[in-house]
Amino acid sequence: MSLSLHHLTQFPASPATAAQDSPEADSVFPTILALHGRGSNESDLLGLADYLPKNFLWISPRGTFTLGPDSYEWFQITQVGKPDPTRLANALNTLDKFIDEIIANYPVDKNKLYLLGFSQGSIVSMSYALIKPQRVAGVIAQSGYIPHESGLQIDDAGVKGKPFLVTHGIQDPMLPVDWARRSRDTLQKLGTDLEYHEFNMGHNVTAESLAVINTWLEKKASKSREVVG
Repeated sequence: MSLSLHHLTQFPASPATAAQDSPEADSVFPTILALHGRGSNESDLLGLADYLPKNFLWISPRGTFTLGPDSYEWFQITQVGKPDPTRLANALNTLDKFIDEIIANYPVDKNKLYLLGFSQGSIVSMSYALIKPQRVAGVIAQSGYIPHESGLQIDDAGVKGKPFLVTHGIQDPMLPVDWARRSRDTLQKLGTDLEYHEFNMGHNVTAESLAVINTWLEKKASKSREVVG
């Protein structure tokens, strides 16, 4: 399907996994929109689906800017740790447009659309959820941070109670764990529904961190069913 971003999809194996508490239960799925890290591509995060709940539709777009063969980024870096406000804003606008497109063109349950990011993809995911919290059900942010100096216009009222799961490696050589801890403190002050975990790992994903994500997603799905019931 030709949308504004090149992307890959992975559908649940069975139609029975469609969202049963949606007005369009026969046609929509809870969805994970996966945003890869800088220097990676749209294929990278789809492999995580094997370790997470099977009832999600996965949509994984490619970053806007080319770094090299099969290597992309969501915004171009001018200073590590301080994304240029204009370039970050452009990335968030790109994501916003793509969300409109996938809702219009795929069986996405727009009330159960989760952002899952890694590294730069986490930066974009958390930033987007802070300024447009009404558009996503929650965020899974792996090895990223909130760009505090990039002029985000945070929706303070809208983010209260918004689910965030943040995972980070204490040995991360690229994005220090202190940046994640600052993000944790910010999310706590904003009153989000935050779950924060540090792992004995670097700038990567492990079986342990994936197990935490799996449990978190299962809890969100279970809570949704309880509310409807």
